[in-house]
Amino acid sequence: MRYGVVVHGPEAIDSGMAARMLDSLSGDNEVEATLGGAMGLAAVLDAGMEGRIRVAGRELVSKSVVRMGRRCDIIILLNWGKTRASGLAFGRMVWEKVHASLSVPLVQVDRDFFVVWEGSIDEGLTNLLQEHGLQEHMPTSAGVPHQGSRSLSGVQPGENIWINGTVIGRAVSEKVTIWMSSGKLSFEGVDVKAHGLEKVRVDSLEGAIIRSGSVRRTRSLTRLGKPSGGDRLILVDHRAEDSIFRARGAKAAVTVGDDTTRVCSALLARLGVPVIGIVDGDEDGICADTSSAPGSTMVMLMPGNDDQLGEKVREEIFRGGYDTVFDGCLTDLAERIARMAGPTLLEVRRPL
Repeated sequence: MRYGVVVHGPEAIDSGMAARMLDSLSGDNEVEATLGGAMGLAAVLDAGMEGRIRVAGRELVSKSVVRMGRRCDIIILLNWGKTRASGLAFGRMVWEKVHASLSVPLVQVDRDFFVVWEGSIDEGLTNLLQEHGLQEHMPTSAGVPHQGSRSLSGVQPGENIWINGTVIGRAVSEKVTIWMSSGKLSFEGVDVKAHGLEKVRVDSLEGAIIRSGSVRRTRSLTRLGKPSGGDRLILVDHRAEDSIFRARGAKAAVTVGDDTTRVCSALLARLGVPVIGIVDGDEDGICADTSSAPGSTMVMLMPGNDDQLGEKVREEIFRGGYDTVFDGCLTDLAERIARMAGPTLLEVRRPL
């Protein structure tokens, strides 16, 4: 039997579930595991599981399931939902996207249950899952959401709501629904953060990554990477979680925005890549991990000025792009960026 295991998010790794399941499945079977989610890559590195869970690049879970379904006998989706309801909603959403393209069984394994979403499994696998203390749950019968809308499950009031890596507001209800009509987003149960929403570009809700809460609900011992010693400089002013895929071998990253800087700092610490963060004090608290690589610096500005300085940096230092070659001193670069801030500069703080 050849199992394809798709691991979703860091919690499935931090909890030890991924290692336990991979150990149990291996036995007399062939097992191939891949990852969905960027913070999951940080968890893979922290757990030292690079040799067991393949990470080729950031890939939607649904695409990983379909891809592995072409060469495996059974697909197992590992998830660690906030609640059983949110876990079931996630599994149903994945199944709805893949069932038309899948010809092998799909089994979701979550924190205390498992669901056979597609096909059937034999008694041996059922017993194995039950030995892990997992109860079988029948697939939920809820239908496909109305076209042009998305509802979130397991939301707690006060949590951040994300769209494609950008915080667009806070939940004010356990029921959060997002609509899209004529290219415009509208919300129920969200106190919208206009400054965040204006940064979001969404073509369709179906392909958008929407979630609530923090980027990593569980913690582990951080494994800091060694400096790469390269001469490539990258700019990150949105989609902070993608930075870990862009930054391998980079000398440093310049990050724009408080939350972007916090998330990038935590992720790139695993690669040994320092950040020069342009921040103005409006952090939403989406990342509790305070790790950063040696040499990281914060350029702190008066409120409402990080985007403006970020655009100047992109034009003058990155020549309008998001990558450049830089063989100079990072301290000098941070001071240059600070000078570009002019009277909006409050201080330059080291280390991050």
